[in-house]
Amino acid sequence: MTRAKEWRRFRIGDDTARTRQRGHEPFSVARSEHDRIPTTVSKATVPNRSAADHHQAAIDLAAQRRFAEAVREYLESARLEPNVSQTFYNLGIAYGELGQWKAAIEAYKRAIQLDPKDWQAHCNLGVDYVNSRQYAKAVQAFKRAAELNPREMTLFVSIGYNCGRLKRYSEAIVAYSQALELKPDFAIGWYNIALYNLHLHHYREAILVAEKALAIDPDYCEPYVVVGMARRESGDPDGALTAFRRAAEINPNLMEAHANLGETYLKCNKVDAALRQLQWALQLHSEEPWLYRTLALAHWRQRKLIAAVCDGLKATYFYLRGWFNDRS
Repeated sequence: MTRAKEWRRFRIGDDTARTRQRGHEPFSVARSEHDRIPTTVSKATVPNRSAADHHQAAIDLAAQRRFAEAVREYLESARLEPNVSQTFYNLGIAYGELGQWKAAIEAYKRAIQLDPKDWQAHCNLGVDYVNSRQYAKAVQAFKRAAELNPREMTLFVSIGYNCGRLKRYSEAIVAYSQALELKPDFAIGWYNIALYNLHLHHYREAILVAEKALAIDPDYCEPYVVVGMARRESGDPDGALTAFRRAAEINPNLMEAHANLGETYLKCNKVDAALRQLQWALQLHSEEPWLYRTLALAHWRQRKLIAAVCDGLKATYFYLRGWFNDRS
């Protein structure tokens, strides 16, 4: 078991549409605690201030990360001048920083209505669809942004990653291939293509593509896991074990390396070795249903029936908990 790696960016609000990198991690939904902000303003709170004055005040507040106050200023600016796309664009960013995805989405939609060719508004609309777990809509937003700015590599990465979430693996491969045309040394892109080929049972292609990622970064441990899984499914357990061991050597804390070592040892009837690796994996990730399911099989092989039943119950519990959490 292994997961796709993500590489995306998110922008904070100012009038010049600055960008900032968030490394290789998914967008965080953890925001500062604020009261809900109203989405309309009925009248000006301070007389004789123009829309531009409110807009600039909002920018200054956003720069201080006072997003709740910035929202109020953007809304007042929009009330006075309702046809300025940049106001709604920045309003969307402020709402996003407050974790108010629905309001952010509506603000970006209004910005796009006023300026349909603003690729950055389409991009940030996609970001907040991701934050609200509307991945199919996110893909459409990122695709439109990519049509408007086909030289922006991260848009194709966002399309590919979210198609992967939707299990649209062939489409994800196409998107990552477009990203790699713009940045051929993007090792994460090669890794994700390898992973999606693995999901499609294209094992030979998965190995070849994973090796391209490793040629760029020999210490990148996740592609070794893909190579191992592809070799195991192709009937080469020794090659699989070699790849998984290499991944574990590079990163001893990579749960997937130890878990797959355990599963492969179990397939080779090396139950004691399998148990050691599975227990190591559980120390790293104690709530993974797949680990408990595999551990149950190992204990069953040892005729430890009570332990096998307990592991099976834990697998069911954590699977159901994850299922309900995904839908909450």
